[in-house]
Amino acid sequence: MPHIAIEVSPSLLPSIQWEPVLHAMHLALAERGWARLADLKSRVAPIAVGLCGEDPHAQQLIATLTLTNPRPPQMCSAMAEVVLGHLSRAIGAIGVPPESAAWVQCCVFLQEHPKSHYLKRQWNAPPPLPSTP
Repeated sequence: MPHIAIEVSPSLLPSIQWEPVLHAMHLALAERGWARLADLKSRVAPIAVGLCGEDPHAQQLIATLTLTNPRPPQMCSAMAEVVLGHLSRAIGAIGVPPESAAWVQCCVFLQEHPKSHYLKRQWNAPPPLPSTP
């Protein structure tokens, strides 16, 4: 049950088309067999107040990839790399000339939670997709 929580500096938030980025990221993780597409959940929230070092104009894009099912360490690292790659490309697609661009930091934190520490309840969930042979 991967969750990807993304925090973004307010001025960077509207510069990225989030739905296509999240969709592509979900597809990339699912196509590799690392998660079921229906189990992936992502959200983007603005950072109310942030500071990088002493630069008040610096921008942050911080993602936390939370995994509740046990996976091999190499798979967990590879999943975090996929998230970082998609977010890095989203920042690169903004197209701001380097000389006028603010400092932007993009980070991915990996959190693994035991399934016993995760509770879930759903209402009106879509029916499961039929399995393919």
